[in-house]
This record gives sequence, structure tokens and C-alpha cells, in this order.
Amino acid sequence: MSSNMKLRESQRVVLVLCGGGSKGAVEVGCYRALLELGVSVEAIIGTSIGAVNGAFIAAGIPVGEIIALWQRVKFSDLFAFNWGVLWNPRKAASLYDNGKLRRFLERHLPARFEDLVLPLTIIGTDLRTGEMVLMESGDLIQAVLASTAVPGILPPVIVQGREIVDGGLANNLPLDVAAQKGARVALAMRCGCRRPLAQTPRGILGILSRSFDISLNSRRMCEIEPYRDRTRFIVLEPCLDENIGLLDFSHSAELIEIGYRFALSELRARASEWFDTIPMEAR
Repeated sequence: MSSNMKLRESQRVVLVLCGGGSKGAVEVGCYRALLELGVSVEAIIGTSIGAVNGAFIAAGIPVGEIIALWQRVKFSDLFAFNWGVLWNPRKAASLYDNGKLRRFLERHLPARFEDLVLPLTIIGTDLRTGEMVLMESGDLIQAVLASTAVPGILPPVIVQGREIVDGGLANNLPLDVAAQKGARVALAMRCGCRRPLAQTPRGILGILSRSFDISLNSRRMCEIEPYRDRTRFIVLEPCLDENIGLLDFSHSAELIEIGYRFALSELRARASEWFDTIPMEAR
């Protein structure tokens, strides 16, 4: 494998990681491919599950360890039913509390943005105003929890006095944020193109998960035309099995491999457009 593969005109390569729930495992496969191809990631912007992956990468966790985390994790490791839904449904904010997710993040991430080895921007949505919120300093765990707070599934999180929910609602693929921050190259992997389900989901969790999945995938990418003269946008979009639920982590190994193979194939096939040198075959 050649040691370095430089992107054209690139002084900064910003990795943009989107939302998609459990399908976010494909982003880890993509990151593995980038490393093998010698692409240097200098900053990360993440929303929803992309905030989790982005935090792992920005913390300097080796890609093999990130893959192992994804392959081990189960739904029950991250979510605990919020019994308040039964006791006081009018006041309950979500089906699940975020205590388990918080403890998982605390075990694997530093406490603050300032302790990361790469610059990280996390996207959230202000529940009151609907505005996009950028989180880049202070409490890292709180920011990740906020960006992953899928309405109805996980509760809103207070960040600097604002109630923040899932970043995908405001900007699920924040390429424009990368451009605004001066990125010469913004490289993203979307968590799958849309295909119909084999059958309609059943149960409140299945319907909630599918509805949010549709919402994320239906949102068009934020307008990037004004930035094309100064930012090169590379968007990889593998087609994934739409029957994999938003919170179904049992397919992580398969999704990681799909992301890895797809990224290798696409980046090599379009090397003449995107790269100064064509990469050799990965070992």
C-alpha cells in the first residue's frame, strides 16, 4: 500500500459523519479505508451517531478498537426503559433514559473537547428554536448525548442552558459547516440510500425508529453550491438494507465491512478526480 495519497488542493481534509443510528457502523468501515489509503483526517464534524464515531476518532482511539466496540455493543448496553412512560406518560420525555449511554461514553471518551487529539465539531438541534447548534468546547459527553437524543427515544440534553436534541434534525450531513470552517476538502459517507422495507414495521419502537430514519434520509443535503469554488465535496453513499432498524446493532460487523469495501472501491475508481496519485491495492 502506498504510504500517502494526497487530495488535490488539500490543506485540510475534514471528515463529515452523518446520522443514521446503528447504520453508523458503515462510517467506521469508511474510516478504516481512509487510513489504509493514507488519507489524513485533520478535523471532524459529526451529527447524531456521527458524533459518537467522530468523538472516538478525535480521541485518538485506534480504528481496530473502534471496530471492536461496535462489534461488541448491544442494544441493552446503551438503552434502559424509562418507566416514567408508564407511571406518568404526560411528563415522560422519552421511551428510554440516557444513563447507560452516558456510562458507555464515559468509559471510552475523555471528559472534555479540549482533551481530544483532533478538532471536533458536534451538531445539535435547539428543541425550542429548531436552530442548528455547534458544540466544540467544554463537556464532550454532554455534547455527544445531546447530538444523539432522538426525540421520543432519548431525552433532550441541556447544553449551555439550551435543550438540545438530535443534530440530524437540523443538519444530518453538515458539509456546509465544513466549508464554512475553511475545509478545502470535505469527505462524507452517508448511512445508506433509501429503499423500501420488505414489510411495515410494528410496535411503537419500530414505528418511531423507522419514522426518524425516513426523516433523516428525506432531508436534502444542506446547500453547498456557494462553497464549491473553494471546497471539494466527496460524498460516498452505499446502499444498505433498510430492514436494519435504527437501534438494531446486531449487523455492525456486516455494515463495517460494507463501508470499508465501498469506500475502497469508490475512492480508487475516482482517484483521477480526487487524488494527486492513484492508490495502490490495500494489503
